[in-house]
Amino acid sequence: MRAPDDVAPLIVVKVGGSLLTWPELPERLARWLGEERPARMVLIAGGGPAADFVRTLDATHRLGDEAAHRLALHAMDFTAETLAGLLPGSRVVRRLVELPSVWHAGWRPILAPRLYLEEVDERRADRLAFSWDVTSDAIAARVAVDLRATRLVLLKSTATGAVTRIEAARAGLVDPCFPDASEALDWVEIVDLRAPQSSRRVLMK
Repeated sequence: MRAPDDVAPLIVVKVGGSLLTWPELPERLARWLGEERPARMVLIAGGGPAADFVRTLDATHRLGDEAAHRLALHAMDFTAETLAGLLPGSRVVRRLVELPSVWHAGWRPILAPRLYLEEVDERRADRLAFSWDVTSDAIAARVAVDLRATRLVLLKSTATGAVTRIEAARAGLVDPCFPDASEALDWVEIVDLRAPQSSRRVLMK
């Protein structure tokens, strides 16, 4: 899949689900995004408490990997809509082909990823697994690869001393599948949005 034709850099930004219940998120996120202009962006919201509820259901009722995966994707669509409500100037999109028109209209797109994964990713031989080892981190990485993004930024509630993507996975900062999913990306950084200065750390391969 080719990136939309445009000369501006493209950044995929994953907003961690743990940030969604933080009262300061709208202000801090808007400030951070303002500092990143004029690059094109695609935002993806983590599953947060909505995905945690699916985890609880799966643990209680043993839903099975595929059923739990699909419910978790619905949770991410829900948090995409939630984030759009918190961030003025944003629009939810459900397919990557919608992005150019949203950018052209001056909106900031937030991807609700379920349809993209079901219609595009699941048809691949190397599709993301139906597993709790795949979270919004790996999904954001897959989207960034498809869009040929120049950067993938993970906005988190914390950042550890991890230097590599494998170390970050071992520390539980990203999901276990993230190192493989992000292999084709040259630039991945993690940002502690809760820190007073929004500290950044580049994750090496």
